[in-house]
Order: sequence, then C-alpha cells, then structure tokens
Amino acid sequence: MMEGIDAVMPDKIVKRVVNGILVKAGLEPVNEDMKFIKKAEEVALACGYKPEGKMMRMEKYSSTLSKV
Repeated sequence: MMEGIDAVMPDKIVKRVVNGILVKAGLEPVNEDMKFIKKAEEVALACGYKPEGKMMRMEKYSSTLSKV
C-alpha cells in the first residue's frame, strides 16, 4: 500500500466484513494480516476484480457494493 501497490488494508472493519463473507461461503476466517491480504487477493481475482491503472474494475458487482 505504501509503495503504491494495490492491496487490502487489513484493519478490523475490513477483516470483519471479509471474514463474515468467507464464513457465509463456508470458508474459514483469516486473522493474520499477511494471510488475510493474500486471501483477499484470491477472492478479488476469483470475483473478477483486477487492478487497471489506478482503479479497480468493479462494474460487474457495483450494484451490490451498497448492500455490503
């Protein structure tokens, strides 16, 4: 993040939301920061979120973001 790399900030609110989604999907929550970042990257790639320049491609799921 500090080096300009696209990454998820593993703060407590982000972890709570993402881990909640993982649990609902039948997966184990991830609490260790580096493992959490790697899991978030796996989920993003599986869902079609990809870095494109300075923006993330989220058009496909933008309507669901307000529900999270």
